[in-house]
Amino acid sequence: MIYYFPLQTLELTGLEGAGIAFLSPTLLAVTPFWKLVNKKWVLALLRVMTVGSIASLQAPSATLRLVVLVLGVSSSLIVQAVTWWTGSGLQRYLRIWGFILGQFLLVVLRIWYTSLNPIWSYPLANRVILTLSTIATLDRISTDGDCSKSEEKKTSEAAKGMARRPHWLLAGAAFGSLVFLTHWIFGEVSLVSRWAVSGHPHPGPDPNPFGGAVLLGLVSGLMLSTCSWFPGSSGIWWVTGAASAAGLLYLPTWAAAVSGCVLGLFTASMWPQVLGHLVSSGSRPGKTMTIAMIFYVLDIFFCAWCTAFKFVPGGVYARERSDVLLGAVMIIIGLNMLFGPKKSLDCLLQTKNTPKVLFRKSEKYMKLFLWLLVGVGLLGLGLRHKTYERKLDKRLPQAPAAEVSAAIWPFRFGYDNEGWSNLERSARLLNETGADFITILESDASKPYIGNNDLTMWLGEKLGFYTDFGPSTRDHTWGIMVLSRYPIVKSEHHLLPSPEGEIAPAITLTVNISDKLVDFVVTHFGNHEDDLDRKLQAIAISKLLKSSSNQVVFLGYITSAPGSRDYRQLIEHGNVKDIDSTDQDRWCEYIMYRGLIRLGYARISHAELSDSEIQMAKFRIPDDPINYRDNQKVVTDDREVPKKIHFNPSSSCCMWAYLHVGGPAWRRIEERCLRS
Repeated sequence: MIYYFPLQTLELTGLEGAGIAFLSPTLLAVTPFWKLVNKKWVLALLRVMTVGSIASLQAPSATLRLVVLVLGVSSSLIVQAVTWWTGSGLQRYLRIWGFILGQFLLVVLRIWYTSLNPIWSYPLANRVILTLSTIATLDRISTDGDCSKSEEKKTSEAAKGMARRPHWLLAGAAFGSLVFLTHWIFGEVSLVSRWAVSGHPHPGPDPNPFGGAVLLGLVSGLMLSTCSWFPGSSGIWWVTGAASAAGLLYLPTWAAAVSGCVLGLFTASMWPQVLGHLVSSGSRPGKTMTIAMIFYVLDIFFCAWCTAFKFVPGGVYARERSDVLLGAVMIIIGLNMLFGPKKSLDCLLQTKNTPKVLFRKSEKYMKLFLWLLVGVGLLGLGLRHKTYERKLDKRLPQAPAAEVSAAIWPFRFGYDNEGWSNLERSARLLNETGADFITILESDASKPYIGNNDLTMWLGEKLGFYTDFGPSTRDHTWGIMVLSRYPIVKSEHHLLPSPEGEIAPAITLTVNISDKLVDFVVTHFGNHEDDLDRKLQAIAISKLLKSSSNQVVFLGYITSAPGSRDYRQLIEHGNVKDIDSTDQDRWCEYIMYRGLIRLGYARISHAELSDSEIQMAKFRIPDDPINYRDNQKVVTDDREVPKKIHFNPSSSCCMWAYLHVGGPAWRRIEERCLRS
């Protein structure tokens, strides 16, 4: 939610300070406050505030929603600390495992909602989850009493020996780092595939069904952690985890994906151990949880700095340094393994008054619930995959196509201009355009500070289009998504020269349109302020255009005006033509082509779904790519424009500008329509 505000201005806004909500456990270091929140009515109030923050999706503005979320996050962390550090050993054991299972439940829910978090994406799901959470909270309020001093004394005595060792700082740092690592790479099962993706015909594992392997890896790691023979604290196991992290970061496609699964195994196996160290680190919940959240927030900000380095202070030092971030996280977890107690979670929380059999019985039921979640998750992946395959078959035209339409849209990660999810409305708009090939820029939302959403998978499955996504998430770009009605024969992902500004991505593709191969080049240049970057990027793209086949379409966001140096570089050295060289009212988005016959051009209002319009063009593929005549002359009679090449007049946009072609001529008109 915080990221929405700097996204609007491309600079820090001050609202990033809302992250201070994560430091609310600091208050627990104050003895009177700790005693206060241990009272039943205060804890009940904090629980109600936590659950109430789910209703922030119904807030009328993004700012109010952020305020409500700040209160909810602050309250939840205090409740978490109080309940993890007080009560009987069995109670704490069950609460900690409830937290772990909650993480897996969210991952499974995101499978059924095609990578989206249903709480923040769908009003109905938000209301249902709010209702269920309210019922669960009322149950806890009615059954939990004041945190008994006697119970607290028993559990604190159990950890008294370990409390003498000053490792609470390391335990907190490890917990914060582990939470970040989980959210960063395993917050959704498709993320590993997006880290490992490459161009067609060998793009690496598809998020569905490969997400099932990631889910099984996570669950297997958690199961292994409960086995007495598992060397979860050994140096060999840490080396395995560190090597898999390096493999995910540096190896290609399938090797990276397999490394990601092994890293998932390692990460999940650390949860019981790290949480056991956390809650047995002594009677300093305020300090320990504060350290944990400091590390978590710093990791999140550093992760954002790695890609958004152009817009933030000190960004030059964090530029593309995910390797440093991942290395630091793994080292902290490793140090906790080395210096922490070598006991399981249940052993750390057992007391003389709590029979071991109760822990074993609870563990048995939790394992059953975990495998139930796995079954539900795999079922969701299977049903989605089957539905997607059917949609792909239906999308292919029955008759050979002689015409193709292409569109470009800067998407801003699936959030509209008011800060709400725009995916459903965007899918409806894109479907109404009837475009055969769509490139969506600024579409890599598979980052923890944007929501860990796989927008390419969501739109591909929703619309029934073939997809390409790149460059990979680990390449620190804002991402390019490609949706194609026709099969993608091959593609290559490119990182353009960017010595000064943000990393500029590009994709070159060849698409099979009814047995006719047409090339597409799509790109997003860097910022207008970085003149050298734009110059080098224009040169690189012009070379890609020149080396493409005789029939090519360019869809690009080049941050330069018509007729500018970069514009001329593409036209003259890329050997392409502008779809409408008379349209001077453009700045960033351009459609160019070669070897095709232009039929139409449309500029479609973003309808508040983004900050940029959709541009779309229609072409006819000539039978003879050498001997053909393009359309040049402008006509004014509607009757000379065949209806079959008209753009869709029922779109939900606010304004259309058409360029139609009739015979050897084309016509430009403007039409205004109401939003449906």
